[in-house]
Amino acid sequence: MNIVKIAALLVIVGLISSVGISPSFAYWDKTEYPEIEGTIPVGSEFNSELAQISLEDAMTIAEEKISDSKSMYGKLSSINGFLVYKIVVSNDDHQYKKVLVDAGNGEILYVTDSKNQDSNKRTRYSDNKQNNKYDNKMKDYFKGMTPEQIAEKKKQFKEMGEAWKSLSIQDKAAMIMHFMQLKLQWDMMSEEDKQKQKEEMKEKWKGLLTLTPDEKKQKLEEFAQSVK
Repeated sequence: MNIVKIAALLVIVGLISSVGISPSFAYWDKTEYPEIEGTIPVGSEFNSELAQISLEDAMTIAEEKISDSKSMYGKLSSINGFLVYKIVVSNDDHQYKKVLVDAGNGEILYVTDSKNQDSNKRTRYSDNKQNNKYDNKMKDYFKGMTPEQIAEKKKQFKEMGEAWKSLSIQDKAAMIMHFMQLKLQWDMMSEEDKQKQKEEMKEKWKGLLTLTPDEKKQKLEEFAQSVK
């Protein structure tokens, strides 16, 4: 797994997850939605500039709608030909819902039923190739570790998830947008530039998991401020 993907995993999936909710993101676009109708129709060419509200706005709206939950992740998408934000919210029991927010007027268009870690595990072990690919990468990540080391690493991931959850919506939205932009840049980089970026990312996030919970949160807050 290249360093950019590792960073995205840690900061947007691993950080969010505690290794529990992360499979839900692998299954993110497999949800079947009803025939919703938004205010911004989009054709065959997806255009994010048509959005009238920001990711931060959409995450705030979703969090206010679903009580006792925190907005964890979001992105613009086209559903039934309309531009919407897909937002994931999660509660303290690691149950999550997906919320569709109209990218034009901020109206809540649909909220899925709650899902939990056990349902994620059942999804992971289906025949879905994307989930199997994720599982294989995680197996490679833990390869050679003792059970004690794996337990400690999972504990560190859980702390990262809690640190991410405790961030402000503004900080989370800023970091999500940053990594999405980085992915777009990555696709257009030369191999030489990709290698340079890998080294820079590796150095930036070196030792992140081994920090204390408070230090993890501080590190994420500092990074969010740097990309705003």
